[in-house]
Amino acid sequence: MVLPDVEVIWLGGRTRESQGYDLTGLFVGSEGTFGIATKIIVRILRRPQAVKTVLAVFDQVEAASESVSAVIGRGLVPAAMEMIDQLTIQAVEDAFGCGYPRDAAAALLIELDGLREGMEAQAERVMAACRENGAREVRAARDEAERQLLWKGRKSAFGAYGRISPAYMVMDGVIPRTRLPEVLNRIRRLEQRSGLRIGNVFHAGDGNLHPLICYDERIPGQADKAAEVAAEILSNCIDAGGSLTGEHGVGADKSRYMPTMFSPDDLALMQRVRAVFDPRGLCNPGKVFPTPRLCGEVPGPYRQHPLEVAGLAERF
Repeated sequence: MVLPDVEVIWLGGRTRESQGYDLTGLFVGSEGTFGIATKIIVRILRRPQAVKTVLAVFDQVEAASESVSAVIGRGLVPAAMEMIDQLTIQAVEDAFGCGYPRDAAAALLIELDGLREGMEAQAERVMAACRENGAREVRAARDEAERQLLWKGRKSAFGAYGRISPAYMVMDGVIPRTRLPEVLNRIRRLEQRSGLRIGNVFHAGDGNLHPLICYDERIPGQADKAAEVAAEILSNCIDAGGSLTGEHGVGADKSRYMPTMFSPDDLALMQRVRAVFDPRGLCNPGKVFPTPRLCGEVPGPYRQHPLEVAGLAERF
């Protein structure tokens, strides 16, 4: 990494567990506020011998949520465990026709990988856990083509929302897996109270939520309402023992929520650690830590560019 005073240093070592302080983890978690990474050494893993993808369909979101903990509770660690709700399923099916039942309340896409020996037995245990927790249908992809089609639905979900809403905000909060039913119920009640549709497509296996708050910026007040809904969702994540972010970081937009999770003393200590690497705040200024908003600075949802307002450009 290159420090703000242009000194070049290496962090970590040639083994996964290096001696001394975990400065690599500290740097990665700093979101670019300590310096700039210019070289990264990674460990290359072999491709797994076998891959098995399972689709579990549910009539209740709670049953899908409870199945996540049931699978992990059996000592199974899937390579991926994704959940999509009914609004997302309908958007995906309208756009791509990936084979998800349109009337399902939720679906789990679970993928196992590893040694060929024992893969079928693992898949059976996963499917049994889902059935025991209320899945109305559980099936494994018959071939690679079906597997790719199922994953196309998950990977293209955000783009498919363009069919049902002119704009949306995507949140990134994380909660303990066991609290999924409770927090998803809170989001559902928030949807009813706010009048804004909220879709859910997320990494259920690690409790990393990605609610999509649908709104129309052409309707006065809806963009601000979406920002308020987003703030309440993050508050629910923190109340449930989770965090402001699961994978995308705090950045600039969520920095104003940091005081809801950290005390003034916590934030002051973080600033002192940052000052060791970047005393003048040159690296990624304005990120992570809350700062007073400048006049005219508008956080939150997308606002139209003047070229769009003038009819000279169009956002797709």
